[in-house]
Amino acid sequence: MLRKAKKILSGLALIVVFVLTFAQFAFASDQPVQLISANLYIYKYGYVGFSGNVEVSNLSPEKNVTIHYTPGDGRWYDTDASYEGPTDSMHEQWKFLVSTNSMNNTHPELINAQTIQFAIKYEVNGQTYWDNNNGQNYSVSRYTESSTILGKPNVLRAYDSLYLNNFEGSVYVKNLNYSKEVKIVYTTDNWNTTREGHASYSIPANSDDSVENWHFSFNNIDSSVSQIKYAIAYTVNGQTYWDNNYGKNHTVNR
Repeated sequence: MLRKAKKILSGLALIVVFVLTFAQFAFASDQPVQLISANLYIYKYGYVGFSGNVEVSNLSPEKNVTIHYTPGDGRWYDTDASYEGPTDSMHEQWKFLVSTNSMNNTHPELINAQTIQFAIKYEVNGQTYWDNNNGQNYSVSRYTESSTILGKPNVLRAYDSLYLNNFEGSVYVKNLNYSKEVKIVYTTDNWNTTREGHASYSIPANSDDSVENWHFSFNNIDSSVSQIKYAIAYTVNGQTYWDNNYGKNHTVNR
């Protein structure tokens, strides 16, 4: 904690400069770094987690992806993202996670955090790119036990399961209009035949209702089916957006 007024003013000035720096480095027109999703959640034992996924253009094998975040305590923190896998021939997915731990007191800054603001720094080929939400920084706030925001995608799988005769899961969608449709296109025989079913609105996924959680459940799956492949179609404002796992489709196994 800063104890003197002079130091407090100095610290605030640094924060302002930092935010302005983000604005100056807003990503270029080809958007080499973009947020996919971020989540602030509370474990059942009280642990707090801040996690998410980022997509970057694969401009070189050597690169660094860093999340700069503040929980509102007047300080900025850094955490490194790690390589998750390719999204297509030219892009990669990177993942980050920070969480509290009562055993070794890691990341105590998250314990009382109600809102986390953050931006993403991508260093490659001697250049630095930022995704700072067009100069506003991203923000994810506590909402019940979990809060989720979406960046680049308008629709994103949340979870899925295949148990007994039931195939179920949930989907995140940006709330682009009150009227919308979320459809699951799936196959139980590796696309020899195709089935369709609809998801229904479940709950808002965050405090400002910018993202919604939709749930689906199909209980007519034969017990002999060991794997289902599927994609998600989200239709709103006359357009359809897909989450097909970057062209690979989602897969759930029994």
